[in-house]
Amino acid sequence: MLDTTNAQTVWQAMTANGIDKVCYLPCNKLNALMGVAPSDVEIWNITKESVGLGLCFGRSLAGRRSAMCIQSTGLGNLITELYTMQKLYQEALPVFVSWRGYYQEPIEAQIILGDKIEDILGAIDVEYRVCRERGDVADLKEDLAQVFAQNKVKVYLMSPELWETNSPDYHVFGEPRINGISVEVAEYSGTPTLTRIEAIAEIMEAIGERDIVISQIGFPSKEVYNTRDRAENFYMLGALGSATEVGIGLALELPDRQVYVIDGDGSFFFNPNQLIDIATYRPDNLSVICLDNGSWGSTGNQPTLSSRGMNLTAMVRAMGLSSTGMTDRSDAFTAMIRDRIGFIHYMIRAGNDKKGGEIPLKALEIKQRFMGALA
Repeated sequence: MLDTTNAQTVWQAMTANGIDKVCYLPCNKLNALMGVAPSDVEIWNITKESVGLGLCFGRSLAGRRSAMCIQSTGLGNLITELYTMQKLYQEALPVFVSWRGYYQEPIEAQIILGDKIEDILGAIDVEYRVCRERGDVADLKEDLAQVFAQNKVKVYLMSPELWETNSPDYHVFGEPRINGISVEVAEYSGTPTLTRIEAIAEIMEAIGERDIVISQIGFPSKEVYNTRDRAENFYMLGALGSATEVGIGLALELPDRQVYVIDGDGSFFFNPNQLIDIATYRPDNLSVICLDNGSWGSTGNQPTLSSRGMNLTAMVRAMGLSSTGMTDRSDAFTAMIRDRIGFIHYMIRAGNDKKGGEIPLKALEIKQRFMGALA
């Protein structure tokens, strides 16, 4: 059948270019494609489009190749991350998109955005190709090779026309099978003694020479740089709420290297899917350090939900991660780092470093230096 042949052509182009993992957020207009996914390509069923972008970026830092398969409405959720990864870090990533609202679309809500997708991609300088028929994917192998050779994000808008018909559901239907969870996490009502940069000094003193550090955007990255810059540090300069996802993707590909992510409470409230993915993938070599000052530190220290009692350790434990620790004591904190606890919740005082300068490195310099150190 035409749809199967076109779907196989897409997969053959991906595997010929070394793509061995694909992040997928379901759309029934992609059933024809996903129904013939090769057995040697791992499918990551993601919970949010930005999650997939972070996981793929983490893999790319380890020299691996990935792709994403999402619905076109998901591009609207990805504008900031797409622009960051494309323009700052020049991530190589093909994104296969079911183009809703374009061809024989019965749903009015899909049409509203579907009609604007090309304008949106053009506005943020993301290259795209429209795939309507067999000829549009005939040279896909060569086109994907250019994506990786030129280190760019490219979107493939895949019209339902490409599959000719909408394939039936190909997968086993989901049904709830929920684990029993009993969680008891102590409250915290102490008085933290250290600021973020003082906590970062403790982290950078405790890690090993081969250990990898990924830091969240804003003051966390700036303060890590000013405390102890090293080639094994990766500084996120954009895409709030992505650092932990990048760490997960990287840790899974480099099991012989310990990865520490320096993150904050605001980031996890902004994107709690990160907590879900720590518990879902739980790499043994990943430690996520949440420096919790109850504040949006990089925007003026406005209160976050942890100032109102929301307990991030309880949240991640309820999601099934047992390797956690919460403290405001330096000795306990250092021990957790050295013991490589999965989620380290460290209470700190609000306040940003006033002395250190901005990171003088461009995003691409950070990426290239980091990948060189890993190699």
